[in-house]
Amino acid sequence: MLLTNDQTIFERAVHFKGQGLAKYRQYWHDVIGYNYRMTNICGAIGLAQLERIDEILKNKRRIAELYKEFLQDTEFKVQPEIGDVFHSYWMVSILVPQASQRDQVREYLERAGIETRPVFYPVHTMPMYSQKYQRHKFAEDIGWRGINLPSYPDLTEDEIRYICKELKKSLNQLSL
Repeated sequence: MLLTNDQTIFERAVHFKGQGLAKYRQYWHDVIGYNYRMTNICGAIGLAQLERIDEILKNKRRIAELYKEFLQDTEFKVQPEIGDVFHSYWMVSILVPQASQRDQVREYLERAGIETRPVFYPVHTMPMYSQKYQRHKFAEDIGWRGINLPSYPDLTEDEIRYICKELKKSLNQLSL
Protein backbone atom coordinates (compact mmCIF):
# COMPACT_ATOMS: atom_id res chain seq x y z
CA MET A 1 0.00 0.00 0.00
CA LEU A 2 1.22 3.48 -0.78
CA LEU A 3 0.00 6.71 0.78
CA THR A 4 1.19 10.01 -0.66
CA ASN A 5 0.05 13.54 -1.29
CA ASP A 6 2.65 13.96 -4.04
CA GLN A 7 1.06 13.60 -7.50
CA THR A 8 4.41 12.77 -9.13
CA ILE A 9 5.05 9.90 -6.72
CA PHE A 10 1.48 8.65 -7.19
CA GLU A 11 1.76 8.63 -11.00
CA ARG A 12 5.15 6.91 -10.86
CA ALA A 13 3.80 4.21 -8.52
CA VAL A 14 0.81 3.61 -10.81
CA HIS A 15 3.19 3.35 -13.78
CA PHE A 16 5.37 0.75 -12.03
CA LYS A 17 2.33 -1.17 -10.76
CA GLY A 18 1.04 -1.36 -14.33
CA GLN A 19 4.12 -3.28 -15.50
CA GLY A 20 5.82 -0.12 -16.73
CA LEU A 21 3.47 0.13 -19.70
CA ALA A 22 3.63 3.48 -21.45
CA LYS A 23 0.39 5.41 -22.01
CA TYR A 24 1.49 6.58 -25.45
CA ARG A 25 2.19 3.21 -27.13
CA GLN A 26 0.37 -0.12 -26.89
CA TYR A 27 2.38 -2.90 -25.17
CA TRP A 28 5.48 -0.68 -24.84
CA HIS A 29 7.41 -0.80 -21.56
CA ASP A 30 9.44 2.34 -20.91
CA VAL A 31 10.52 1.32 -17.38
CA ILE A 32 10.87 -1.97 -15.55
CA GLY A 33 7.50 -2.38 -13.88
CA TYR A 34 5.63 -4.92 -11.78
CA ASN A 35 2.30 -6.64 -11.77
CA TYR A 36 0.90 -6.23 -8.27
CA ARG A 37 -2.72 -6.24 -9.29
CA MET A 38 -4.12 -9.68 -8.40
CA THR A 39 -7.16 -9.60 -6.17
CA ASN A 40 -8.81 -12.41 -4.22
CA ILE A 41 -11.48 -12.74 -6.88
CA CYS A 42 -8.80 -13.04 -9.57
CA GLY A 43 -7.12 -15.76 -7.53
CA ALA A 44 -10.43 -17.62 -7.20
CA ILE A 45 -11.07 -17.36 -10.93
CA GLY A 46 -7.55 -18.60 -11.62
CA LEU A 47 -8.10 -21.66 -9.43
CA ALA A 48 -11.40 -22.38 -11.18
CA GLN A 49 -9.67 -22.12 -14.57
CA LEU A 50 -6.95 -24.48 -13.38
CA GLU A 51 -9.61 -27.13 -12.76
CA ARG A 52 -10.56 -26.85 -16.47
CA ILE A 53 -6.99 -26.68 -17.81
CA ASP A 54 -7.24 -29.79 -20.02
CA GLU A 55 -10.44 -28.56 -21.67
CA ILE A 56 -9.05 -25.05 -22.14
CA LEU A 57 -5.78 -26.29 -23.68
CA LYS A 58 -7.66 -28.64 -26.00
CA ASN A 59 -9.80 -25.73 -27.21
CA LYS A 60 -6.83 -23.40 -27.67
CA ARG A 61 -4.97 -26.03 -29.67
CA ARG A 62 -8.07 -26.72 -31.80
CA ILE A 63 -8.23 -23.01 -32.64
CA ALA A 64 -4.54 -22.91 -33.60
CA GLU A 65 -4.89 -26.00 -35.79
CA LEU A 66 -7.82 -24.44 -37.65
CA TYR A 67 -5.80 -21.28 -38.30
CA LYS A 68 -2.91 -23.40 -39.60
CA GLU A 69 -5.26 -25.34 -41.86
CA PHE A 70 -7.06 -22.30 -43.27
CA LEU A 71 -3.87 -20.25 -43.79
CA GLN A 72 -1.58 -23.02 -45.04
CA ASP A 73 -1.62 -21.83 -48.67
CA THR A 74 -1.00 -18.15 -47.92
CA GLU A 75 1.98 -15.92 -47.28
CA PHE A 76 1.02 -15.70 -43.61
CA LYS A 77 3.14 -17.85 -41.31
CA VAL A 78 1.42 -19.32 -38.25
CA GLN A 79 3.63 -19.94 -35.24
CA PRO A 80 4.68 -23.60 -35.43
CA GLU A 81 5.28 -26.20 -32.76
CA ILE A 82 8.90 -27.28 -32.77
CA GLY A 83 10.28 -30.59 -31.56
CA ASP A 84 8.94 -31.96 -28.31
CA VAL A 85 7.48 -28.63 -27.21
CA PHE A 86 3.81 -28.67 -26.24
CA HIS A 87 2.47 -25.27 -27.27
CA SER A 88 -0.44 -23.94 -25.20
CA TYR A 89 -1.36 -21.39 -27.88
CA TRP A 90 -2.14 -18.80 -25.26
CA MET A 91 -2.19 -16.58 -28.33
CA VAL A 92 -2.18 -17.53 -31.99
CA SER A 93 0.49 -15.48 -33.71
CA ILE A 94 1.15 -15.02 -37.41
CA LEU A 95 3.84 -13.24 -39.38
CA VAL A 96 2.98 -11.02 -42.33
CA PRO A 97 5.42 -11.12 -45.27
CA GLN A 98 6.99 -7.71 -44.50
CA ALA A 99 7.14 -5.46 -41.44
CA SER A 100 5.75 -2.53 -43.42
CA GLN A 101 2.53 -4.52 -43.97
CA ARG A 102 1.66 -5.42 -40.39
CA ASP A 103 -0.23 -2.28 -39.44
CA GLN A 104 -2.04 -2.21 -42.80
CA VAL A 105 -3.26 -5.77 -42.26
CA ARG A 106 -4.35 -4.95 -38.70
CA GLU A 107 -6.26 -1.88 -39.90
CA TYR A 108 -7.93 -3.90 -42.67
CA LEU A 109 -9.02 -6.53 -40.15
CA GLU A 110 -10.28 -3.86 -37.77
CA ARG A 111 -12.51 -2.47 -40.53
CA ALA A 112 -13.84 -6.03 -40.95
CA GLY A 113 -14.70 -6.13 -37.24
CA ILE A 114 -11.73 -8.28 -36.23
CA GLU A 115 -9.65 -7.20 -33.26
CA THR A 116 -5.94 -8.06 -33.35
CA ARG A 117 -2.89 -7.15 -31.32
CA PRO A 118 0.72 -6.70 -32.28
CA VAL A 119 3.05 -9.32 -30.85
CA PHE A 120 5.14 -8.02 -27.98
CA TYR A 121 8.01 -5.71 -28.83
CA PRO A 122 11.50 -7.20 -28.58
CA VAL A 123 12.74 -6.59 -25.03
CA HIS A 124 16.07 -5.14 -26.19
CA THR A 125 14.20 -2.29 -27.93
CA MET A 126 12.61 -1.08 -24.68
CA PRO A 127 14.24 2.09 -23.29
CA MET A 128 15.41 0.49 -20.04
CA TYR A 129 17.29 -2.25 -21.92
CA SER A 130 18.46 -0.43 -25.04
CA GLN A 131 21.90 0.36 -23.61
CA LYS A 132 22.38 -3.11 -22.12
CA TYR A 133 21.80 -5.39 -25.06
CA GLN A 134 22.85 -5.59 -28.66
CA ARG A 135 20.40 -5.75 -31.52
CA HIS A 136 18.72 -9.06 -32.17
CA LYS A 137 17.60 -9.11 -35.79
CA PHE A 138 15.53 -12.29 -35.46
CA ALA A 139 13.59 -10.89 -32.49
CA GLU A 140 13.09 -7.61 -34.35
CA ASP A 141 11.86 -9.40 -37.46
CA ILE A 142 9.23 -11.24 -35.43
CA GLY A 143 8.39 -8.17 -33.36
CA TRP A 144 7.75 -5.93 -36.37
CA ARG A 145 5.91 -8.55 -38.50
CA GLY A 146 3.87 -10.36 -35.86
CA ILE A 147 0.13 -10.17 -35.25
CA ASN A 148 -1.84 -11.97 -32.55
CA LEU A 149 -5.17 -13.18 -33.90
CA PRO A 150 -8.37 -13.70 -31.92
CA SER A 151 -8.08 -16.96 -30.00
CA TYR A 152 -10.52 -16.87 -27.10
CA PRO A 153 -11.63 -20.39 -26.11
CA ASP A 154 -15.19 -20.13 -27.47
CA LEU A 155 -14.12 -18.97 -30.93
CA THR A 156 -16.04 -21.03 -33.48
CA GLU A 157 -14.80 -22.63 -36.67
CA ASP A 158 -17.03 -20.27 -38.68
CA GLU A 159 -15.48 -17.26 -36.96
CA ILE A 160 -11.98 -18.56 -37.68
CA ARG A 161 -12.95 -19.14 -41.32
CA TYR A 162 -14.17 -15.53 -41.51
CA ILE A 163 -10.95 -14.20 -39.95
CA CYS A 164 -8.85 -16.23 -42.39
CA LYS A 165 -11.00 -15.15 -45.34
CA GLU A 166 -10.45 -11.51 -44.38
CA LEU A 167 -6.72 -12.09 -43.92
CA LYS A 168 -6.55 -13.53 -47.43
CA LYS A 169 -8.57 -10.61 -48.78
CA SER A 170 -6.14 -8.21 -47.13
CA LEU A 171 -3.36 -9.66 -49.29
CA ASN A 172 -5.32 -8.76 -52.42
CA GLN A 173 -6.87 -5.48 -51.25
CA LEU A 174 -3.62 -4.08 -49.93
CA SER A 175 -1.51 -5.57 -52.74
CA LEU A 176 0.63 -7.38 -50.21
